[in-house]
Formats: sequence, structure tokens, C-alpha cells
Amino acid sequence: MFRELRQSVANDWGGGRPPAVDEDREFLERKEKMQDLEQQLSTASQQAEALVKAQQDIGETMGQLGLTFFKLGKFETEEALYNSQRTRATDFKRLATAAIRASRSYRELNAQSVKNLDTLHEYLGLMLAVHSAFSDRSSALLTVQTLMSDLSSLHTRAERLEGAASKIFIVDRSRYRKIEELKETIRATEDAKFCAIREYERIKENNRNELERLDRERRVDFLGMLKGFIINQIGYADKAASVWAQVVEETSRYAKERE
Repeated sequence: MFRELRQSVANDWGGGRPPAVDEDREFLERKEKMQDLEQQLSTASQQAEALVKAQQDIGETMGQLGLTFFKLGKFETEEALYNSQRTRATDFKRLATAAIRASRSYRELNAQSVKNLDTLHEYLGLMLAVHSAFSDRSSALLTVQTLMSDLSSLHTRAERLEGAASKIFIVDRSRYRKIEELKETIRATEDAKFCAIREYERIKENNRNELERLDRERRVDFLGMLKGFIINQIGYADKAASVWAQVVEETSRYAKERE
């Protein structure tokens, strides 16, 4: 862990090229697209919340309007002295009923909108898993870099010891033992590097497959979300229009009187 931390610092501040870098241009481009997608999802999610809040406000306002018309109709009925007042009271009740029905429609529409637009929130939450996958890839690459750096240092030490030993005619058993220990460490580090590279390649392949799957599912899910949202908006708009059209028909005599 400490060697990888040291390698990470060396990558950031060393000024040189690290032993291994992620040069998968396709992955880097898709990673950038994922970052753009996350920003777009965040904006769309905020807009969806604003839309749901606006629909909720309209529904509540319609409900309050309906109650006000009911109260006004009740007052006209109780205080009526002329037939015209009683007629207006009946019309107020019609308006009140229409407003209450419209309020219920908005509440139902809002519930459907929340279900449809929740896809945005789900994918925004999924971005956490994408970040985790990218982090695993970076960690695996850092492990490879650390082992390659260790191997470079070990080979350098071994070459120095062997060079020094070749200049001495008397056999130095302790020096010879150190060289053999270094060679064994090099072999073990080579094996570790091989395993680390294999794990890194596995993560890369998994990233590729998961990103492709995410793109396919996102197209299907977003298309379904938009279709459902539009169908609900149209359906409830037609329902609201029929409610108010009935009120217009029932109170058409006012328009005829103006004419």
C-alpha cells in the first residue's frame, strides 16, 4: 500500500513519464462522455424536480380554487333573494366541481410523472457505480506501475552487486547470497506483475462490456421514459380539456347573453 502511495506521488510530482499509462483512447473518450452524461443527468434531474413541483402547485391551486367556488356557491344559495342568484350558485358549484376534478387529474399526472422521470434519478445514482469501476481500473494500473518500478529498482541493484562481485577475485559468500536473494525477489515480483497485468486487463475488458451494456440499456430506458411521460401528459391534458369543455357548455348562456 505504501509503495503504491509513493508511486502515486511520483506520478503526480515526479515530472517524468510513469512506467505504464492508460493509453486506451476509446476508453478515455468514453470516460469523458460519461462525465458529460453525469452533468447532463444532474441538470435534467433538477429540471424534472422543478416540473413535478410546478405540477403539484397547479394541482393544489386548482383544489383551493374549487373549495373557494364551493364556499361562494354555498353563500349565494343561503343568501339568495332572486332566481339569478340561485342560478349563479349552481354555476359556481359546476366550476368548483370542475376545479376539483382538474386538481385530482394534476395529482394523478404528477404521480405518473414522478414514476416516468425517476429514470433520471436512477441513472444519476448509477454514476456512482461508474466512478467506482473507473477507480478500480486506476488502482489496478497503479499496482502495475508500482511493480514495474520495483522491478526496475531490483534489476538496478542486482546489476550493481554483480558488477561489484565481478571485480573481486575472492568469493564473497554474503554478496553472492544477496545476489541470489535479489534474483528470487525479482522472480516473485515478475510473477506479481504478471498477475497484476492480467487483473488490469480483466478490469479493462469488464469496463468495456459494462459501458456498452450501459449505453444499450440507457437508450431503451430513456426512450421508454420519454414515451411514457408524453403519453401521460397528452392523456391528462385531454381529460382536463374535457372537464373544462363541459363547464363551457353548461355556462354557454353567459356568452350568448353577451352577444
